[in-house]
Amino acid sequence: MTVPSVYSEKSLAEFMQAELGKVAVLLAYAAGAADAGSYAEAVNESVLRYGSVLIADCTEILKLRALARVEAWRKACNDLTTVYKFSSDGSSFERETVYRQAVQNLNRALGLAAEYDPGGAYVISISRAVPVNDPYRYTPEDYQTL
Repeated sequence: MTVPSVYSEKSLAEFMQAELGKVAVLLAYAAGAADAGSYAEAVNESVLRYGSVLIADCTEILKLRALARVEAWRKACNDLTTVYKFSSDGSSFERETVYRQAVQNLNRALGLAAEYDPGGAYVISISRAVPVNDPYRYTPEDYQTL
């Protein structure tokens, strides 16, 4: 299989389908025979986030794939919000696990797409949290106040 050098709406939808794997089957997603099918709006959003209005202008393949991966998982997370967790007659039904995994995949995709975002829509920040009311913490002198 050769690496694509250009995408159409249909081929980008097929990439999204492959990225979601069994989750796409669970949600009954399908790339259309001649168009993006279930992924039409996710494809549009990917192209717009790329900074274009035509998919033919999206020539940086890794960037387009990273953005499409984010939109595919975002769509899946939105559609998986109706999954359930309940117990009845000693049986347990927990499809919410699929949702939690989809959220983890979305977060991973957001992290990978961050390098292609010059506008800063994807932000990762790291800060130190100092709990105020923890009786077991050691407080260095420079944090102590009277």
